[in-house]
Amino acid sequence: MREYIKLFILSIVTLFIILLGWITLYDEYCFSLIFPIIILLIISYSHIETKVQERKCFRKCYFKDKTIISKLLSSRIFVIIISIIISIFMTISISYSLINFTFNWWLYLIFHTAISSFFYLIILSKSLTFIKEPYNKIFAKEWSAYLMLLILIPSFVYSTLNGYAPIYLDKSLEQTIINSSINIFSNCEIINYTLKLMRKIDAILWWLILNSTSNLEQTWLKSLIWIVFIINNSLTLLGINRLILEIIHIFKKRLTSLSISIKCDNTIL
Repeated sequence: MREYIKLFILSIVTLFIILLGWITLYDEYCFSLIFPIIILLIISYSHIETKVQERKCFRKCYFKDKTIISKLLSSRIFVIIISIIISIFMTISISYSLINFTFNWWLYLIFHTAISSFFYLIILSKSLTFIKEPYNKIFAKEWSAYLMLLILIPSFVYSTLNGYAPIYLDKSLEQTIINSSINIFSNCEIINYTLKLMRKIDAILWWLILNSTSNLEQTWLKSLIWIVFIINNSLTLLGINRLILEIIHIFKKRLTSLSISIKCDNTIL
């Protein structure tokens, strides 16, 4: 129980320092980019750590030996590049979405971190009996991430279906886009451009969803619009979930190393 409390507190404090640091400073200072960069590094490390370990298994299971495609897809450099590209999109999506977070979503992050810490420790302790020692922490992190998505996705869907539509929506798509970009601003040019672009994309999707519900008769087209909307927001969900689990994972490794170091010192004494 003590280990769980320590892990949860360290994780939630670190998470909120990063996220609130970005929210507080993004509209004034370019150096606030340090927070998205930290998010990018954490998520990238999470992907790379997992995929680099999986690449050899992936090659042996699906491809013939020494073929070009097997060498490419299992290449360490290829895996790292793809992981970084995915992480960049997740980081941009998280950085934009945080600005629109309601108080309820901030409360949910606390709940999500608490449950993630619990799942991580439980899975880690159980996996010791059937997972090799170097990989048990990665296994616990990945499966905790999968389990938490079962909670996060329904929460997002419920929030979207029962929440209020953005105030910038208008009957005209052009006016909706204009209205949306007015409400978001930063003195840093690169942040300002990125956020306005994300807001315009978000506005187009919201406008299409509301108009497709009332005006479109083709069911497949309505479904397509909803799928695009969900995919657009899934980057945020997957990114936040992985960010939280990786922070927990990192602190668990550090706490374990510290515990081993203390035991060694006591043994020497």
